[in-house]
Amino acid sequence: MLFELRPAWRLVGSIVLGGVTWGALYLVATKLQSSRIGNNITDYGSLPAYLIAKIFYPEGVHTGHGVSYFGYVLLGSGILFYTVVWFLILSWVNRRAHPLRRV
Repeated sequence: MLFELRPAWRLVGSIVLGGVTWGALYLVATKLQSSRIGNNITDYGSLPAYLIAKIFYPEGVHTGHGVSYFGYVLLGSGILFYTVVWFLILSWVNRRAHPLRRV
């Protein structure tokens, strides 16, 4: 079956897809020409990661001595957010493919 995925494979797949999603946002932000649509896509796509990183650095890059780690926290929180989103999507697709079977 195509969508019969065990939870471990869903987790691995969602980590890969979360990284690919965050990488695609990075490529849109850095490699494409600056446009209003591209800027809106990257701004709204980066917003959840920024909100999670704001928990650790309330003033953003202006938070004292921990500024050098802000980029790492932003990267990790973006991948984490999109991993959770992809895990929910893959779980929903798996559930829809087998409505009578509980995995």
